[in-house]
This record gives sequence, structure tokens and C-alpha cells, in this order.
Amino acid sequence: MQSVVSDAVAFADASPEPPANLAKVWEFPTPLDTDYNTIPPPSFAEVVNERTISSDQMKGITEHIEELIAKAKAGEITISEAANLAIHEEMLRDPTTTMQAEDLQAGSSYGIPGMTQQTYGSMRASDEIISEGHFIGKGIGEAMNGYRPIIELMNTNFGIYGMAEIASAGNTYLQSGGQFKLPITILGAGGTAPDQALGAEHSQPLHAYIMGIPGLKIGAAASPEAAYGLTKTMIRDDGPCFLIFPVKMMKDTKGTVDLGKCLPLKAALLHEASAESINSGKAVTVLTYLHGVKESTNTIKELNEKGLDIELIELRSLKPLDMDTIRKSLERTNKLIILDESTRSGGVGASVSSAIAEEMFNLLDAPVMRLSMDDAPVPYASAMEKVVVKRGADLVDGVLKMCDGKV
Repeated sequence: MQSVVSDAVAFADASPEPPANLAKVWEFPTPLDTDYNTIPPPSFAEVVNERTISSDQMKGITEHIEELIAKAKAGEITISEAANLAIHEEMLRDPTTTMQAEDLQAGSSYGIPGMTQQTYGSMRASDEIISEGHFIGKGIGEAMNGYRPIIELMNTNFGIYGMAEIASAGNTYLQSGGQFKLPITILGAGGTAPDQALGAEHSQPLHAYIMGIPGLKIGAAASPEAAYGLTKTMIRDDGPCFLIFPVKMMKDTKGTVDLGKCLPLKAALLHEASAESINSGKAVTVLTYLHGVKESTNTIKELNEKGLDIELIELRSLKPLDMDTIRKSLERTNKLIILDESTRSGGVGASVSSAIAEEMFNLLDAPVMRLSMDDAPVPYASAMEKVVVKRGADLVDGVLKMCDGKV
């Protein structure tokens, strides 16, 4: 053993120094400009499915998928159903894909992993104990051994109990010298909606807590279209990904999806300000995500009636950040408000606004306005929560002040 160690040390001493920029180059196993729709499925998929899924199981899941597709075409599919549809399509497409969740047989809290164990069996779809660190760690082990695990959290706040494992997932590709790509997807409902009345423990901005973890791609999906496309994208990514859905919009928000298509990890322009408002200086770029998308959308009519408008951009990728889409809008409006579902200190808005100040300062006619959660626990009582959690009314007030030159 001593000789083996000595040989290894000698090999290391004789090896050249690694490139200075290697850590940044190896941050993500899958390049940022990847078109996930071009990634081919495994050649063995059909054979393995025939071996492992019975005819009755295949009949049941086919009927389930057809029902969801019909809802999608009719514009009636929910966020949770869209995620469930994407998961089944990817599990059939690639038999190395696995599913882990609490209360999985019953579909967990929102139906995201529904019918996975009934279709693929308990080896591929595991009903987990209430220990997030345990089954996130288990997923990491699977990812290091040729599988593509999906981890569903009943509420993403509970990811706090797996922070060490999430951090390890982000660091593994570089620390293993590129030997382990770690294709693990963690997803679930989370965020902090106005008037959600879930109290401090269930209203924490985990998306902000994990922003600093290297190697981790973080997405947010506030519509069925985004939930479906980003779920497929992140499952196909060869690195660790975290996708968050808005907890209070899971079953109420309905729409269509682009069937069979992965979405790029980019921001989405949801509403374009009118030329009249742009020319008169009465338009503001608004960046938001999760419940902020609904809150912002609901302000457009009121703002228009006041002679104002917004360019509404959904940050579907919190990391990496799509600066190009933001820049194009700021070139038109020159004003920016961030409706942020995280705390003022160390939040998403803090990271985004600092990046914009560094790279696009010359495009700003006024300081960036951050409508962030206060640095306080989120109260259960609605009267107290209104002060802590920002909402559409705060956005209307912010746009008025910015366009009147009071910022």
C-alpha cells in the first residue's frame, strides 16, 4: 500500500499544473448553449421498457398521459400536471431516470410524482422517509452510478435539511476531475405568495439560500408551459438542477404546453410595453419569478389606465442569469424594478441588481428598485405579512414613483 501511495504522489508531483480557469470551465457539465431537444434518448430504452413495464402498467400510463395531453391542448393543464406529464415522458424516454419523493404512491402533495411507482415499480420510483438529506444523498449516489434521479420535495423549504447534499452535488463534477457529471434534478413547490398564511418555516426563500452553490442550475416556473419545458430540460441536463414551482399556483394556474419540447434556460418576455409608453418615458422593465409573475400580470390593466406600462420578464432561470433578455428590455425602458420573492439581504434581487449595475449601469436612468421581502420571518397573520411580502400593489406604487421621477 505504501508503494501505491508513493507512486500516486510521484505521479502528482510530475504532472503539470491544471489550467488556471479550469474551475469556471467545469462549473456545468452541460454547456449553457445546449439545445436539450437535440439530445438523443438511450438506444436501449424500448427494450428495457418492454422488460420492466407490464402491458397493464403501460396501458394505464398511456391513458394517463393521453388525458394530460388532452388537457394541455385544451389549455386546461395545471402546473403540477404539466410537471407530472414531463416526468412520465422522460422516464419512458430514458429508463435510467428514477423518481424519489415522500408519500409518492399518493402523488405527494401536488401530484408531481403521481403514478410513477404504479408504473415503474418501487426500484425506479421510491416512496421515501421524511428525511430530505437522506433521499437527496441517495439520489446523488444514483447519479454517480449511471442513473438520472428526480427528487421531489413536498415543499422546497424542506431542502434546508439536505443543504450539505445539495452543496456536494454542485461541487462533485469539478472535485472528481470530471469523472462524475451528476445528472440529478431536485424539484417541488415553494416560494412565498402574498396571503399564503403558511408561517415562517414554510415561507423561506430556499432559492436564495442555494444561489451561491457552484455548479447548480436553478429554475423557476410560474406557468404550465414553463413547468413542462423546464422539467424536461433539467432532467436531460448532465449536472445538478433545482426547479421551483409557485406553491399557491400549483392547481389553479392553467394553460397550454409546447408538447414534446424542452425550454432553454432563459428569461421570458411575457408582456411588451407599448411604443407610446416607451417614447414618453412611462414604461418600466419588471423582473420577477414564481408568484411575482401573477402579481405583476394583474397590475398591467391598472397601470395602463394610469398611462403607464411595463415590460414583464419572468426569470425562468435564476442561475445562470439571462442578461441578454434583460439588456434588450432596458435598452427600451431604461428603468428597472425587481419584484423579488426573497429577502432584501442575500436575496435573488440583490444578486440580479448588482449584476445589472455592474454590466448595464449606462442603461439606467434611475437606481434599480428592489421590492423584496423584509429581512424578517414571514408572519402567519395576514395583517403582518402584508408588510413583509411584497405584491402587486407595491409594484403599482413603485412604477408610479419611478415614472414620476421620485426615485
